[in-house]
Amino acid sequence: MGLVIDTDENNWGFKGKNYLFTIGIDKYKFWTPLKSAVKDVRDFEDLLTSRYQFEKSDVFTLTDESATENNIINKFIELSESKITSEDNLVVYFSGHGHIKAKTGYWIPVDAPADQPAQFINNAVIADWLRNINSLHTFLIVDACFSGTLTSQLRSGSRSEKFKSRRVFTSGRAEVVPDGRVGENSPFAKGLLLTLRQNTQPFIFVSRLITDVKEYLSREAKQEPMDASIVNAEDEGGEFLFHLKISEEEVWATVVKLHGKDVYQKFIDDFSKSPHVSEARDALDWLTAEGANTIQTLTAYIIDHVGDGKFLEQAKERLDEVTWLDAKKVNTLLSLAEYVRQFPNGKFVVEAKQAMTMLAKKLSPGSKEIEEAKERALLPPDPAMANTVNPSESWEKANATNTFLSLLDFIQRFPTSEHVPEARSIMKRLDKFATNKIMLAVSSKDLSCNEKIQMCIDYFRDYPGAENNDIIKKLKNRLLMERYTTSDC
Repeated sequence: MGLVIDTDENNWGFKGKNYLFTIGIDKYKFWTPLKSAVKDVRDFEDLLTSRYQFEKSDVFTLTDESATENNIINKFIELSESKITSEDNLVVYFSGHGHIKAKTGYWIPVDAPADQPAQFINNAVIADWLRNINSLHTFLIVDACFSGTLTSQLRSGSRSEKFKSRRVFTSGRAEVVPDGRVGENSPFAKGLLLTLRQNTQPFIFVSRLITDVKEYLSREAKQEPMDASIVNAEDEGGEFLFHLKISEEEVWATVVKLHGKDVYQKFIDDFSKSPHVSEARDALDWLTAEGANTIQTLTAYIIDHVGDGKFLEQAKERLDEVTWLDAKKVNTLLSLAEYVRQFPNGKFVVEAKQAMTMLAKKLSPGSKEIEEAKERALLPPDPAMANTVNPSESWEKANATNTFLSLLDFIQRFPTSEHVPEARSIMKRLDKFATNKIMLAVSSKDLSCNEKIQMCIDYFRDYPGAENNDIIKKLKNRLLMERYTTSDC
């Protein structure tokens, strides 16, 4: 599924792919036929590709007549020269005859005559090819006689998935190991498959797999498997993990639990067609806005996700706090009154009004600041002056200012004025002009998509409730989508 949970941190684990190369030989030309080798590797493949994070396209298999010396060596060459990267993992599983001669272990290919050791595959050669494969983890599983001669002592100490590992797990030491019955798995394969099938954790450590298989074999087959590092293969003390395949819903549940920008972005990248993508973008936008914690970013989140944002209430509360801190820092009649206008039911309205009263007492009644606050409808009309306000004079000021907000304030203060139709007409014209300006800017190659998005944000600030709000909202959403899918921003 692409997403896995790291074992050491609340983060995603390996970023690469898991490759599997299996070799199973029953029908030997010159050696005693085996009964379960092919079944063992096939069952292992099926289990890993159905239950763990291995894809069938990344599995390579040689069985019976195809498992010749040339084919085995050529596949190792192909793997060493392929696109396997330092972020990928490789599991190799050989099940067949092994042989020992002069204390050297060998794999027996399907067509190797018993009296032609030159056609056997030396364990040292296998180790050489494995060293040439630039994987993060290489895990070699060998179910063959005399397979223990391939290994060196395993490094002690704790092991991590983040560091390289070159591990070998063999069905025995330098001795003969039993084959299975017809239609059954070998004892070694039974232990492997049983442990992997019974695992219910998100992942299983190779060390745990090996321990469980050893216990199974000591109990069921009196067999002594061994594990170690591949000789001189730059094992850094790492540990390969078999990660379970989990459903998209399980991945999403984990993403929500972790609640981080990186994991939301990775979910969007890996599950672009998921119905949860919109939720992931919502959460990603919220974490971005919350992290910046500015009026601009919080306002942008609210505008982008109005009506369906999961974090709207949190954003509004945070915007209330940030706007109040900003107004309090400036500490002018206009800054405090602007806060009250934006948040009439805000947490700090009482404190703001008290501060406004104190500031107003320090100013003369006809001061420029008080008049500007009244003109911008930032201060409620004085009841004692209600009958003395001249709508015609207010209209002249609003018309001269010629902004959407000044005309809107006039309509709100004088809804029955004869000038209201004209005010609405001018507002419509201003809205159309602003909309066209944004449409032209969007088609321009001189502006980044971030700059275009900012123009939309500014529009919503200056044209609240305007006729073309829906048009600009759709345009802004489109720009946001482009920001996620292109490198323009």
